[in-house]
Amino acid sequence: MKHHPLSKRSAIAVALTLAYTPAIYAQQTSGKEVETVYVTGSNLKRVGKEGESPVQVITALDIKASGAATVAELMRTVPSMGTDNNYDTNDGGFSRGVSTASLRGLSSTSTLILLNGRRMTPSAYADPNDGNSTLYDLNSIPLSALDRVEILKDGASAVYGSDAIGGVINFITKNNYEGVQVGVRAGANDDGNFGKRGASLFWGKGDIDKDGYNVFIAADVSKRDRVKRADATDIQVDQYKILNGRFATPYGSTVSASPSFYRERTPGSNNFGVAQSEAATRLITRTNCDPSQQLVGSTAMGLSPRSVFIGRTFCNYDTTKFLEAQSAGNDENVMSRAVLKLGANTRAFAEVAFSRTERNYTGAPITLGQSSVTNFTATGVADPFQVILPIGHPDNPFPTARASVGYRFENLQGGTQNINKGIRTLVGLEGTWSGWDWNTGLLWNQSQKNDVTYGRLYLPTLRKLNTGTSLAALAADPTLSHDVVSDNKASILQWDAKVNTEFGALPGGPMALALGTEVRREKINLNPDPLVASGQIYGLANTVIDGQRDVKSAFVELRTPVLKNLEFDFAGRLDKYPDIKTNFVPKVGGKWTVADSVAVRGTYARGFRAPGLTQVTPGGAQFFLNNIWDRRRCEADNVTPKNGATEVDCNKSAAGTGGANPDLVPEKSKSYSIGLVISPTSNLDMTIDMWRIRKTGEVILGSAFDALKNEDRNPGNVIRDPNPVNWVTDSKGNVIPNSGPLLMVKEPWINQGASEVRGIDLEVRHRKNLGDWGTFNTKLSSTYMSHYSIAAHDGDIEHNLAGSSAGITDWAISSGLDLPRWKSNLTATWSRGDHALTATVNYIGPVSLLRRYDGTDTFAQPFCHYGTPKPTDAEPDRDATVPLYEAYFPDCAVNSWTTVGLGYSYTGFKNLSLSFNIQNLFDTKAPYDPRYGVSTAASPLQGYNEGLHNNQGRYFTFSANYTF
Repeated sequence: MKHHPLSKRSAIAVALTLAYTPAIYAQQTSGKEVETVYVTGSNLKRVGKEGESPVQVITALDIKASGAATVAELMRTVPSMGTDNNYDTNDGGFSRGVSTASLRGLSSTSTLILLNGRRMTPSAYADPNDGNSTLYDLNSIPLSALDRVEILKDGASAVYGSDAIGGVINFITKNNYEGVQVGVRAGANDDGNFGKRGASLFWGKGDIDKDGYNVFIAADVSKRDRVKRADATDIQVDQYKILNGRFATPYGSTVSASPSFYRERTPGSNNFGVAQSEAATRLITRTNCDPSQQLVGSTAMGLSPRSVFIGRTFCNYDTTKFLEAQSAGNDENVMSRAVLKLGANTRAFAEVAFSRTERNYTGAPITLGQSSVTNFTATGVADPFQVILPIGHPDNPFPTARASVGYRFENLQGGTQNINKGIRTLVGLEGTWSGWDWNTGLLWNQSQKNDVTYGRLYLPTLRKLNTGTSLAALAADPTLSHDVVSDNKASILQWDAKVNTEFGALPGGPMALALGTEVRREKINLNPDPLVASGQIYGLANTVIDGQRDVKSAFVELRTPVLKNLEFDFAGRLDKYPDIKTNFVPKVGGKWTVADSVAVRGTYARGFRAPGLTQVTPGGAQFFLNNIWDRRRCEADNVTPKNGATEVDCNKSAAGTGGANPDLVPEKSKSYSIGLVISPTSNLDMTIDMWRIRKTGEVILGSAFDALKNEDRNPGNVIRDPNPVNWVTDSKGNVIPNSGPLLMVKEPWINQGASEVRGIDLEVRHRKNLGDWGTFNTKLSSTYMSHYSIAAHDGDIEHNLAGSSAGITDWAISSGLDLPRWKSNLTATWSRGDHALTATVNYIGPVSLLRRYDGTDTFAQPFCHYGTPKPTDAEPDRDATVPLYEAYFPDCAVNSWTTVGLGYSYTGFKNLSLSFNIQNLFDTKAPYDPRYGVSTAASPLQGYNEGLHNNQGRYFTFSANYTF
């Protein structure tokens, strides 16, 4: 079944932030003419920073110049980052409260996040959406604590194991700090919105080399303001109003505390649906509200032309006041590190870190509708609920027929609160012995999330409505409302050890060898509210899971400088996951220095991503399924019900859940890169890397279609009403066993399909000494995506989707990926004495919304997916909800977006440094995107694409740091 490209399975689900801690990973030897470093992507020390693999380094100065207030905002400026990240600005359903990173657009599950070289625990989520089974949350890393970020834009499973198919992001914190520094910062846009404030404290004592110890403590607190969606005007809001009818009128919702009553179509049918032509006789709408709230329905409000409220007076409920461009939030982080010399060659280290992230999402009060609603238990479904007011009910306006009702409990609170806590501890030893450098550590990292969903309905009280209790009495009943609380944890307990040395001699110098091992226990425990688990809460799904597994790994790296200008690196890693065949992945890289100013480098690697713990453990997230054809109760024509069934069985709604699959195998990948490292002058460095990554056997959620097709083979995946009275009969009158109405479908995870991405990375750094006028430094980072293809199933034809919206360009695939070809970041800094001035330019290319393919069909004439249908359209299903789209956007594309930033720093005061930054200096509006102009589960009513752009407009940030 074709899904909307933007659709995500959504329900009230769980989210859990990650803790963070510092650990020495990147080291450098001081006092030497030649710098020796560890670079992300290898456990071998090397001379110089450019190795065989492309690594982008974001320095502390780069972080300051970006104007970013959070790690998530910083990652958005990275050209190699995809647009399929999760953001915590507003309620994101299953991924609510988490911010993630996705290199190359290969999903967060294929982007490994490290903190000082060691893994972070995945958050306690069981998100059933593809690519979200493993979520590393960036919110728990304070930007102020970072020394630099190293981004390995190459497959790295041979070094780091699972999840590194798309690359690795290593966040490296400050260390060996002495003294006291206090910092404050504040930011807001030119309308005074999107306010953020923060403060940081750094304290350190002792020098490791001189005193034999160092103790370091860092603390950071921050707060962000809530911003209403209607106040976020730094989008193309005028076009949004015209094309979608949003915010052009005070309309919010037709459902309020002034109810609308729907007359039953035929007695006993439980069918209360009303067509527009029947509204005069089968719909009664109360207008007992203040006249200022009364509206007459029209398409200008965004109502469908077929809505029963067209031309009807109703009591408007302003839901727009609950829509958010940015939710309110508070973050607190504390981390500490102590290092103690135990001798000339041995050091002990210990670290402790704590983080707390709070997000408060507003939401409209809960409503009742005329349709039946599925209710969930921890293991399946509870009795559904449908409002059915009998004849004579005090609220039923129809004297001779039953009625249902559309009603909002305006007196109840809506929305959610997420409080995410994390703790991370590490103890270890490191040193040298007999020519070997060694390091070992014991890490424990736990994340905990308390999630509150306000104002849900307690079913035992709600059911009183159908037995004579009035709406007014029900709303006033204190037992009706229940704030649902879930408690969830995820953790890793890891011991690792590694050694490296140099040995032997080749023409290019000594060889280098690194060996290591790692043992890790992963745990996840998701506990829903007891009332939800027992099926006593109206229409709210559970997320239930309790699992753990042990992972054992061993790895080796070897560097062979076969000539003075030619070296090769080899790496291999063995990983053993429970019930999965031992996995081995290799990597080889080479670098040939053609001349002093030119080098050629390249890599080939195999990679893997083990199924997430949530995908191999029974349980998981529950969600709602629609448009199901129940082949056991419906004939093969998909429309004719069997004897004892109804038409509903041919277009059924039911509960769904992601089923664990012990037969899953790891996703596999092959990655290639080849590049040039060019330094034509001492002031200019340039790298150009071409890359290709192909991922196969992707783990995706199975389909309800397949579960029902194979029901006899796997009967546990389909749950039906067991009452034989409801079984259907075949054409000969024979009863079909276990053919009761469909209640729930389990969709076990499966290995299926492939993705391939290719492109070019360009990085240029130029340094210019201006003498008395200071220095001028320029840095350009750019990524060009030349190819992106998706095969939903093995053997499917693969089209190049680069430059477009994947699921629109090829209508046969269900993908919401946006794939701009170009993303670039240019930074130029002029420094003179106590002054530094920085200018930045960020560019994101356009995204086409043309329909070009439908699986094996290639359209001779592509057509725009949005606008007014035309006879020339290759398919008749153009989205006509924005009929004027092509008139305003004849190219049928989300426009490119270029923003300019400006920053200034002054250090002329004693011990005090001041910085001022303006992002989006020219207040360039976020381009209009029709996919986000109407309400969708992924992102309702915002008018722009958060994955590509932001809606803050011209944004000012001020910071001050004082050192004692």
